[in-house]
Amino acid sequence: MSPRTIRRSRGVPSILGVLAACAASLASLVVAPATAGAEPVPASPEDDKRKEVAAIADELERLEESMLALAEDYAEAVNDGLELDKEIAAAEQRIAAKQTELLAMQSQLQGAARRTFVGSSSGNSLAAILSSTGTLSDAVRKAYLTSVALNTGVGGTDELQAVIDQLAKERDGLERLRTKAGGIADYARKRLLAAEASASVFTSRQSSALAELGDLLTAEQARRAKAAADAAAAQAAKWSSTKYTKVPAPSPAAATAVKAALSQLGVRYRFGALQPGVAFDCSGLTSYAWSRAGIALPRSSRSQYAALTRVPTAAAQPGDLVFSNSPISHVGIYLGGGQMVHAPRTGDVVKVSYVNWSKVIGVGRPK
Repeated sequence: MSPRTIRRSRGVPSILGVLAACAASLASLVVAPATAGAEPVPASPEDDKRKEVAAIADELERLEESMLALAEDYAEAVNDGLELDKEIAAAEQRIAAKQTELLAMQSQLQGAARRTFVGSSSGNSLAAILSSTGTLSDAVRKAYLTSVALNTGVGGTDELQAVIDQLAKERDGLERLRTKAGGIADYARKRLLAAEASASVFTSRQSSALAELGDLLTAEQARRAKAAADAAAAQAAKWSSTKYTKVPAPSPAAATAVKAALSQLGVRYRFGALQPGVAFDCSGLTSYAWSRAGIALPRSSRSQYAALTRVPTAAAQPGDLVFSNSPISHVGIYLGGGQMVHAPRTGDVVKVSYVNWSKVIGVGRPK
């Protein structure tokens, strides 16, 4: 091969490279202007409608959470009222006991005085000593009666006065408790009205949305429910293999509580209700179910959460209470497999649903 031939063959790749570069450049000149100047593809009416449906579904979820928070405020006020009722009843019992004690002491003291003075020259002064007419000073009356009491083995007037003072203190305390109870009852009424107003807003918005969007909204809510159910079941299956060594064992009464809750399926929801076969709110159902198992729980989901032994969410077992939202405004009884039985909200009934783990604050275990 001659030097010229060698130079020509070595030049072939360079020529091909140039041609390829030119072709790429031409392609970019043809395509780039079209891309750069293209108008964005407008969203289709179907896309707009889907976005609208999703936004309304989000709005309804927010309204539901707001309604649950107000309902929980009311339930907590009801719980506070019930606890205060117990304090009032205990105070009334203490007052009754003090009154009985006081009457017995007065009777003993008066009897001793009569026995001492009857038939003596002091008999005519007995009425004055025992009366409160002011004919004798308190100091003189006290001295006489104390002397008599000491001579006959009956407690003196100092002891009597101590009981009187204690009784007065108890009565003052009772009055303060009743005043506080009145304030709590007034607050509870306001929270109930607010919860009912919120429920009215939710129901109205849901009705108008259904009228406007119909099957589209129903389908979106069903899609979300299905996604939540799948996620809950998958999470529960994942946790089923997790082992905990320092978590307290479930109560032997858990099965009884679960059975009691399931016996109320279909019972309607009502704010602050705990009426088997008639109506429940969420914490009313859990209180009822565990009371059937012999364990008393407070009357609101927040107070239940504060009172119970906490366990890891992944360690939830049937019978445990699952608390949701922040601040806590809902509770249900875990059934296993990612499901719980609960009283969801106004307009609904006691039913079995999948747990939305993303909203769970914690799990409590009654013992």
